Amino acid sequence: MKRVKIFSIIGLVLTLMVFNYIFADEVELNSPNYAVYKADNLELLIGKNEDKKISIASITKLMTAVVAIDNIEDVSKTQVIDTSVYSNILDPELSIAGLQDGQELSYYDLLATMLVPSGADSALYLACTTFGDYDTFIAKMNEKAEELDMKDTHFANPTGLDDEENYSTLNDVAKLLRYVINNQTLKEIISLNRYTTTDEKLTVSGTIYKSMSNYGLERKHIKGGKTGTTEEAGICLASYSVDDDGTELITIVTGASMFSSFPYNISDTEKIDGYIIDNYSIQDILTTQDSLLTLKTYCTKEDEVTFYPEENIKYYISQLDKDKINVIYSGIDTLSTKNKVGDKLGEAKIYYGNVLIDTVDVVLKDELHFSIIKWIKAHKEQVIFGSLAFVCILVLVITFVTLKKRK
Repeated sequence: MKRVKIFSIIGLVLTLMVFNYIFADEVELNSPNYAVYKADNLELLIGKNEDKKISIASITKLMTAVVAIDNIEDVSKTQVIDTSVYSNILDPELSIAGLQDGQELSYYDLLATMLVPSGADSALYLACTTFGDYDTFIAKMNEKAEELDMKDTHFANPTGLDDEENYSTLNDVAKLLRYVINNQTLKEIISLNRYTTTDEKLTVSGTIYKSMSNYGLERKHIKGGKTGTTEEAGICLASYSVDDDGTELITIVTGASMFSSFPYNISDTEKIDGYIIDNYSIQDILTTQDSLLTLKTYCTKEDEVTFYPEENIKYYISQLDKDKINVIYSGIDTLSTKNKVGDKLGEAKIYYGNVLIDTVDVVLKDELHFSIIKWIKAHKEQVIFGSLAFVCILVLVITFVTLKKRK
């Protein structure tokens, strides 16, 4: 089946390249790797090196949190902390939340003290106790990565410590962060500026909050996220923001030098988010007045039937380009009086570029009327043959009757 305009994938790639060039020319970044996606479908809006395998530092702790919370029945359940379960594997270079022996903390406390200040001690405690075995936890992290279709990701530790077997891509991190923000508990935690444990013995500040406060940065867009810093990964941030119209965005930056004290991961993210929010909006791709498709008819007074969307088809874009709209229809391609009002004729898939925006049912709204003239035109050979046959038969009958009367 066919319809409207065929948009080349090559054209889409070229358009994205041009938009990236314009973006790079207008916005100066320190992060060599960056990408921003629509959170609902992970459509890439702008990106550079988004499919390159890289170290992701403490962004790894997002997967640690996911595996833990997926296997904890009640996050309010408490336990008495025993730091000896992880003390022999805690690298002295890692940042810690400051867990103390004998503290009675909930799983929520542990998740928060891991994600808010990036506490490696909390991450290791969860890794060592959730299944009772550290190696099992790491295996579960990789199983979850496979489940989330993170094809270019592998985890070797729960903290993000540089390791050649601990890597991911921006595309895969986006899949992980989308899973995180779809979990209300984790989304709440990564959005916190500060957190105090239930025993009130430990208060921690968020890494994003501290960095912005220390350098007087204005927090316009970032709602929450997870930072990371290692020599190999540089300074990183995986975060989410929300547009004025409610569109959620996922932005990931990595690779800025960790030897600079300035938080380029945060400033770059604010720049990227600001650019997208200023230049993108939800727009009408097709309105109820725009033709969706037109179908031919067979032997009806109506020459053709045109179908329109029942409501406006919207999409998040920078500037509407009608040439990118492509409607693929599958279903009945010729209508007749056999088709009744209310019949579903097929479905139409609406694409913008190569991105599927919506799928709508194509339903007959108006009655079709039989046309005897069009039927005769469509069957003229049969009509002529039938007429000749009728005339011949009539002549034979008349002849037979005439002869019979004479006899």
